[in-house]
Amino acid sequence: MNVLLKRIGLLLIVATLSLGVSAQPVSRKKVGLVLSGGGAKGVAHIGALKVLEEAGIPVDYIAGTSMGAIVGGLYSIGYTPQMLDSLVRTQNWLALLGDRVPRNKMSLATREAQEKYLISMSLTGEKKLKMPSGLLGGQNVYNLLAELTIDYHDSLHFDRLPIPFACVAYDMVTGKAIVLDEGYLPQAIRASMSMPGAFEPVRINDMVLVDGGISNNFPVDVARDMGADVIVGIDVGAGLHTKDELNNVADLFDQLTNFTGLESYEANKQSADFYVHPDIEPYGAASFSAAAIDTLIRRGEETMRAHWDELIALKQRIGIPADSMMVTRDRMDLDKPLIIRKINFEGLRTLNEKQVSKIIRLKENTILTASDLHDAVSRLQGIGAFSSVYYRLDGHSPYDLTFYVEEGSRNSVSFGFRFDTEEMAAVLLNATLAVRGFGNSVFDITGRLSENPYIRTAYQLGNRTGRQMSVSYMYCYNDFNLYSWGRKTANLDYDYHLIDLNFSNIRLRNFKVDVGLKYEYFDYRTVLTSADNSAERMKSQGLINYYATALYETLDRRYNPTRGLWLQLKYNLATTNFVTYENGTPFSALSLDFNSALSVSRRVAFLPGLFGRVLIGNRIAYSARNFMGGTVAGRYMPQQMPFVGIHHLEQFKNTVLGARLDFRVRLWEKTFVSLKGNYAAQSDDFFDIFHAGNIWGMGLAYSYNTLIGPIDLLVDYSNHSKKVGVYFNLGYYF
Repeated sequence: MNVLLKRIGLLLIVATLSLGVSAQPVSRKKVGLVLSGGGAKGVAHIGALKVLEEAGIPVDYIAGTSMGAIVGGLYSIGYTPQMLDSLVRTQNWLALLGDRVPRNKMSLATREAQEKYLISMSLTGEKKLKMPSGLLGGQNVYNLLAELTIDYHDSLHFDRLPIPFACVAYDMVTGKAIVLDEGYLPQAIRASMSMPGAFEPVRINDMVLVDGGISNNFPVDVARDMGADVIVGIDVGAGLHTKDELNNVADLFDQLTNFTGLESYEANKQSADFYVHPDIEPYGAASFSAAAIDTLIRRGEETMRAHWDELIALKQRIGIPADSMMVTRDRMDLDKPLIIRKINFEGLRTLNEKQVSKIIRLKENTILTASDLHDAVSRLQGIGAFSSVYYRLDGHSPYDLTFYVEEGSRNSVSFGFRFDTEEMAAVLLNATLAVRGFGNSVFDITGRLSENPYIRTAYQLGNRTGRQMSVSYMYCYNDFNLYSWGRKTANLDYDYHLIDLNFSNIRLRNFKVDVGLKYEYFDYRTVLTSADNSAERMKSQGLINYYATALYETLDRRYNPTRGLWLQLKYNLATTNFVTYENGTPFSALSLDFNSALSVSRRVAFLPGLFGRVLIGNRIAYSARNFMGGTVAGRYMPQQMPFVGIHHLEQFKNTVLGARLDFRVRLWEKTFVSLKGNYAAQSDDFFDIFHAGNIWGMGLAYSYNTLIGPIDLLVDYSNHSKKVGVYFNLGYYF
């Protein structure tokens, strides 16, 4: 019996030892991946990651700085190198980094301001200029990161991510490097890439965080502290620049980080077990062109492949068989539907949740996509009421969606400039001030300095998303020539006064209606004319007008558009005493302006349009008659219609109907050549419009879009002027 018990005990001991051995995991060293900063050069990390996975080397920890934080952070939550490759190639980097809002998401008022003024700056509550802490707000980058990290919006420690992650930022308050390894993941990554002077810093608690490259651009030490035994380091730093290589902000920042973080960089570089430095010449931190991105990704891959034998040796050193398969792991689901339980707003002051909910067009207890959220953010940015807009999904599905907004100051100053061969130089200045104690009202003053200067003051009551009412006064000094069939017939020198009471009941994103009452007074100083009957009609006069204007506009760009349309209808009833015109029947004017853009390919577009103005009445004031000519509508007279081939202001008959067609070819990204043509018919009798005199004109135009507006050169001819004309413009139209 004792023998039997001993044998059973021995068997149990052996079995226990066997189970213990079999349950013991295969021991291998922990691998830390370190990705340096470098701006656009950091896309080389993606190519290197492709080869790292092919070699079968797992990653247990990731530490990155700046662009290394972006690539590393996304890789840590399940983005494959192939997904990252597609992501960086399909981005519109100019719009992303420049915080551009798609034009079709902007309100009409925002579009008009952005396409008229070169510079707009906010004023503080003390009416002082508010200087930005960075040229770029970084909103689009922030919201892209939020979109890409939807399942990781909760505040958490980053060691709970599929691959533990940390990134480095620099605190401008304490002057110390900050390791971000917990909190809100998109915010941490955004802080790590905030290049000082270029991007607004990220404020977390008492810290003002900027790009971590200032102190630790290659954070090997961070990965060691996380628990890594073996470091794989990919470095895209440029090294010290020569004086000829310091040509822009990105180069200067590179040089700064090279000096300030040189000691830690050299120590970290020596500490890496496997170190590669892809060839990034001649590219810099701002090289986001498609060709540069393609080359940098390819060079990152080629560099890693050139070290293939070292990678295999490293794998064995880690404790992985040389013939083990490629690394596989769960991929990020980019098309995952999002069930939204509740929608909240934080930061609203003058606007309320009901108004903002109408703008974003999202409903609670519904299913959304990441694209829906991106669209909602663009809509909020587009109304021009917020200086920042971010969102966050809290919890797990179903999510609580919260939009964090900061209402921008309604106090601002703006500046515009234009040079052309019609008016020479022109400057446009504007100041807008909120009126305290009167709801959402603002006082606005605008002045134009040019050959025909004006000043306009306005008081507007109403919010920026709904109904508005305004009263305004404008004074304009006018001194210009009138022509007839290319022959100068008169010189007008007069003061123009306008008082306008506007009731605007409809303000939608692409549509607005203005209804109002205005008083115009034309105070003619001198009239030099070769036609006596013209001088007789041009007497000083006041007009009381009832008007209505409707505008619908969906152009993707104001200058050189590729799709969309512009449709404006105007009606005006003119009197001298609210009822009659000089004790007779009042006269009226009905006008149409239609323009569209139709692209037939990536480079070729047709731009057809219609225009016209019809005067109705037996007696019509000279100041209200039809005038046509020039390139910009309303430059000299509010009703002025532009016409290719006529470079002066000419009077036409009571009915003018016309059509225009441009055939445009895009030579390069911002360079266009157009063949322009227009035709107009005129008559004092609407029903005899095509028998009383026709005008045609044609021209060849060159246009180049710049940051300060388009550069235009037009050479044209018409049967009306019967001579070749040349027009040049630099800057936005106003």
